Amino acid sequence: MAIITRNASSSHWYYRDGTACHEVIAKTSGLPRPTTVKDARVFNLVPSVTNVIGIKAKPGLDIWKQDNAIMAALSTPRNPSEEEKDWHSRIAEESNRIGREAAEWGTLIHEQCEQFCRDGAFLGTGEILDYVAGYGDWHRENVIESIHVEKSVVGELGYAGRLDLYAMVNYGGVPRRAVIDYKSQKMNGKAKGNFYKEWEIQLAAYGDCLREEGEEMPLLMSVIIPSDAPGPVQVKVWENPENALKAFHACHALWCYEKGYQP
Repeated sequence: MAIITRNASSSHWYYRDGTACHEVIAKTSGLPRPTTVKDARVFNLVPSVTNVIGIKAKPGLDIWKQDNAIMAALSTPRNPSEEEKDWHSRIAEESNRIGREAAEWGTLIHEQCEQFCRDGAFLGTGEILDYVAGYGDWHRENVIESIHVEKSVVGELGYAGRLDLYAMVNYGGVPRRAVIDYKSQKMNGKAKGNFYKEWEIQLAAYGDCLREEGEEMPLLMSVIIPSDAPGPVQVKVWENPENALKAFHACHALWCYEKGYQP
């Protein structure tokens, strides 16, 4: 029996106009349920960028999940007379809790950055402001204009997604358009964060939706915001956007093959 069950709600879907369709109404219960590939065929939906890239192995994420599972197992001793399956379920829940709390804190950071991009100010209170202050400093210094914040984009290939920020930035003294994605990350005392190629692939998919035919790709920028201690952000401008787009196309082709669905 499987101890860890797959979370179907992690798959996001969109209509062709960019409207989200992550849930549909179940016929039997009349309640919302996660959208499936079967629903996508009925409603002519397209998968999210993250859904497509999910077909690719992510060793860094796998290691993080394994670490969580190990720590959960070590901190969850078996109770006297407890059934083994019940013990395993408690370990799985503890592992999920660790990941859930990290995600919730990351969501709070993301929401504050979104608000700043829209209005030029943070609206939160308490310690969260200490954690996002570094992003505010970077934004004021480098972003000339926020063009789109939390914008849904749709690709002709058959995909969609919601980007964090599309902006005009000061890049070496030259104004350039940029697709910017902010990520919260535990630094664990390290001087440098971990930038993953999946981030570049995701940004390239968004960037391709925003450029006119024949235009060069906008800058692809990842911004890491430390989530375990306040500090300055770390920024990477990805250097191979066209190669990253090819990688996304390969993921899309594999996704279509695995799902048996060509959006």
